[in-house]
Amino acid sequence: MVRKKSKSELDIAEIKYRSLLDKRDEANAEASVPKDERNTLNAQKRELIDEMQELKKKRDSLVAEMRKHKSKRNELQKRAKELIGLRKGKKRDFKTSLPVEIDNMRQEIHKLQMRQETTALTLPKENELIDAVRVKKKDLDELEEVYEEQKKLILEMEGVDDTITEFFKKADEEHELVVKLSNAAQEIHETIVVQIKEISHLIAESDKKHKEFLKIRERADHFHNRAQEMRQKILSERKEKRKEMAEARRVLKDQNLAAHKALFDEEKLDEDAAKALETLLKEGRVER
Repeated sequence: MVRKKSKSELDIAEIKYRSLLDKRDEANAEASVPKDERNTLNAQKRELIDEMQELKKKRDSLVAEMRKHKSKRNELQKRAKELIGLRKGKKRDFKTSLPVEIDNMRQEIHKLQMRQETTALTLPKENELIDAVRVKKKDLDELEEVYEEQKKLILEMEGVDDTITEFFKKADEEHELVVKLSNAAQEIHETIVVQIKEISHLIAESDKKHKEFLKIRERADHFHNRAQEMRQKILSERKEKRKEMAEARRVLKDQNLAAHKALFDEEKLDEDAAKALETLLKEGRVER
């Protein structure tokens, strides 16, 4: 019956070393799954961030353009309101009764002149009447001058009304652009908000995969470190074994040298003894 040869400590260590390497490789292979998933999520995140940045630029450009038109709209409305205030102020100075007053004044002057022409008056009375006509004519001239100025103002105010209408028209056009640009910017902003939520979700999922990867990688590192420790033990065992083998070879060599020397000395003794015996025989000291 053949006796089964037991494994040495070195054999056992090498088996454990290989087992640890296999476990490390298995763990690394397992870790590559969440790692790849994490990288895919990060790639999607970066792509979405790039898209979001482009949308932000477009939105900000629309907002900047909208603010320009809003400023124009506000300026046009402000100028129109200023003209309205100016028109109201000037209207308060208008006397709508001027034409009637002028007509009444003319009739009074005409009556006074008719009285002067058709009535017999004393000289003092006639002079008094002439003075009254002169005063009335002066008042009439002043009223007519005021009325002419007022008519000019009315014409100016009609131009102001047209200007106010034009200002409000242009302001409305600017407002339409403001609304249009604002709606477009808001639509893009809402898309950005959705993208931010998606990015946050991708970051959260990526963090989960990264933690899963680190956990498995930690296990792989544990097996790797143990394998390195076992490797050092194997190297130490091999070094010790080589040392023992070298010592055994040295002992064997010494033994061989000693045996060779002993054999050489024994042959020499036999030769010396043979020579001595022959000498003795020749001298006759030894009987045959």
